[in-house]
Amino acid sequence: MTRLAPLFIAAACAVCFAATPAKAIGILVANGSQHLPMELTHHRVEVTVNERGAKTKVTQEFKNPTGRQLEATYLFPLPQGASIDSFALWMNGKKVKGEVLERQKARQIYESIVRRAQDPGLIEYVDAQLFQARVFPVPANGTQKVELVYSHLVDYDAGTHKYIYPMKTDAMASRTLDDFTFTVKVNSKLPIKNLYSPTHKAAARVNGNHGVLSFEKGAFSLAEDFVLLWSVDDKDVGMTLLTYNDGDEPGYFMLLASPSDAMRDREIIGKRVSFVVDTSGSMAGEKMDATKEALSYCLGRLGHDDLFNIVSFGGFAEAFSDKMLSASRGNVNKAKAFVDKMEPLGGTNIDEAMQLTFANVTGSSKVPHMVVFLTDGRPTVGETETKALLSKIGGFNKDGARLFVFGVGDDVNTVLLDKMADEAGGMALYTSGDATLKNDVQGFYDRISHPVLSDLSLAVSGVRVFGTHPRKLGHLFRGGQLVVLGRYRDGGKAKVTLSGTMKKGPRTFAHNVAFAKLSTDLEFIPRLWAQRQVGMLLAEIRDKGEQRGLVDEVTQLATRFGIVTPYTSYLVVEPNAPIAGPGRPLPEPVFRNAPRGGEGSGGLGRGFDGDAEEAAPADDWAAPPPASAAAPRRRSRDKKGESLRTDSGKAAVRAAKEIGSLRQGSVASKKRAQTEQVARGGRSFTWDGSAYVDGKVKRGDREMVIKPFSDAYFLVLKLRPDLKAALSLGGSVKVSVGKGRTLVVGPQGKDKVDEAALKSFLRR
Repeated sequence: MTRLAPLFIAAACAVCFAATPAKAIGILVANGSQHLPMELTHHRVEVTVNERGAKTKVTQEFKNPTGRQLEATYLFPLPQGASIDSFALWMNGKKVKGEVLERQKARQIYESIVRRAQDPGLIEYVDAQLFQARVFPVPANGTQKVELVYSHLVDYDAGTHKYIYPMKTDAMASRTLDDFTFTVKVNSKLPIKNLYSPTHKAAARVNGNHGVLSFEKGAFSLAEDFVLLWSVDDKDVGMTLLTYNDGDEPGYFMLLASPSDAMRDREIIGKRVSFVVDTSGSMAGEKMDATKEALSYCLGRLGHDDLFNIVSFGGFAEAFSDKMLSASRGNVNKAKAFVDKMEPLGGTNIDEAMQLTFANVTGSSKVPHMVVFLTDGRPTVGETETKALLSKIGGFNKDGARLFVFGVGDDVNTVLLDKMADEAGGMALYTSGDATLKNDVQGFYDRISHPVLSDLSLAVSGVRVFGTHPRKLGHLFRGGQLVVLGRYRDGGKAKVTLSGTMKKGPRTFAHNVAFAKLSTDLEFIPRLWAQRQVGMLLAEIRDKGEQRGLVDEVTQLATRFGIVTPYTSYLVVEPNAPIAGPGRPLPEPVFRNAPRGGEGSGGLGRGFDGDAEEAAPADDWAAPPPASAAAPRRRSRDKKGESLRTDSGKAAVRAAKEIGSLRQGSVASKKRAQTEQVARGGRSFTWDGSAYVDGKVKRGDREMVIKPFSDAYFLVLKLRPDLKAALSLGGSVKVSVGKGRTLVVGPQGKDKVDEAALKSFLRR
């Protein structure tokens, strides 16, 4: 085993410069003169957490693309404190043994790797425990399967559990050739609340003391560690407070709230639902068929204590009933028959449809009223001017109904639909006119079909909070989760009170929490807050025009947090871009139009909320990126925000989707590495022609200059591990380490520095 370290170092160097290797945890690299990387075909992870004890089973399959058998080394950086339960690898009928290296030896190996490869991305796991095993032979043109099981304690702090599965070991994003699957099961003695991943879009389900989260992707990017958060609570509504505060500016917080399963069963609130459906001539064909199927599904999902009605509209409006009816089997069957007979005909009379909808509202005003409005066109009959129509709808809606809007296709007035939803505390969603329409409506209705707590309000005492999103909290639904983001000053102990109306009347839920005065672990929180703030500002610009203050704030936030808007240019790193280092400086940035999406974009649905692989047409905020590129690129804005001034057409619908995705708080995703803003560790960096410069660096700061991959460089990592993410950008970086102090990494820096002087310079 003594020769594994140098063999791995040589192999790792080859990996760093290869064009298409898979470099994810774990790593399997060929030894010998060719140093060939093994391609990762399958990567499967199964996790079981009992209380705080986590057992992780990793199954990987690597491909040997050569015509000869190879000797290789397998390495897997483990979480601190983890123990190996089993390592399954059979070669020629014999089970291969591995070992966990002593920490200092593991660090020496990793430092040697980084020094030789001069790849700063490898510093991420410098201090990790290192498991290694020799693998021989790996069959020619064959595959090698590896199975590793390890156990460790999940991090726990201030009521929140955090599980991390590491997936990235260098600066270049890797992918599985075939599939990646991840499943985690959480078991607890207390009810589980707020099971949430800030890094990956995944399906989560909580049933009392048990929670399951999973996702499966083909050709999956392994560029970002997986993070899972949850809390446990025996209260009716559990709350989790997460904070980020670097001490230099007001902090950021994320508040998660969800109802307990027991309360969901006994406290489901009866609701009133009005379905308002466009039956104009343009709905003929597939749109109408999908709409009828979706409506039939929603009617079948009504509860026994719900009230409902249907209004169809083309050139005129027609109501199923002159009052709201109970959701009895007989009434639902009659309503389905009414839906079946709908015929697409005439213009689009939104004015009369909304007036008739609210005129026929009956039932207690204490019962939530939700309007599901679906249209594929602009208003052509009755009042058609946007502001006047919005004013009339506001006057019709006397009982404070929540309005949820579906815009079908591209020929819709997005400004009108967005404002209709926003002013009524709902949301606007945009869908195509094919079978997607049915799936979108059904999925949405499932989420809002069982309200538990209505007309929510939130109060915080003890700490000053501001800039909260969303502005209107709406309702809390069964299986749902309230997510509130905002800013706060100073920090300290506080009380958070959530109020609303339940089946038996008003209720309040109070929790004692602590807003951290210094905490930088959860770096995703500032970006998520910025997404919502930018979304709100862009909506204001659409409504009020391009006022200087609004545009300036959008530009400032979007530039800092790497959010694509019509007003911002930003720096991105393309896949397989060269890594900066001594003798290998980054090339000059290239200017071109920005691709849609990006790290700040959300990663759900289409557009900002879209398919990560889908490039936007040229009339979007941005043009599609090239398949590959070799340099950082400066992305440029569209023509003075033209997409925001257009109210209909493809560009307008895409802009509405993107703004909606930002405001609704889609989880930021780094899986689109080709459009990644240079943001690391909660900081934003700009390429100034010679280095990546931290946005917190100020003119006149005292500087200390060190050479990349030197003794001084690794001493910095030892003293300030939180700087790993920033230094992973390359060999030319300027990063703020405290008020008035900037650490500069560059080829002209010092190889060695006095440890006491460095410790003083890096002090927080």
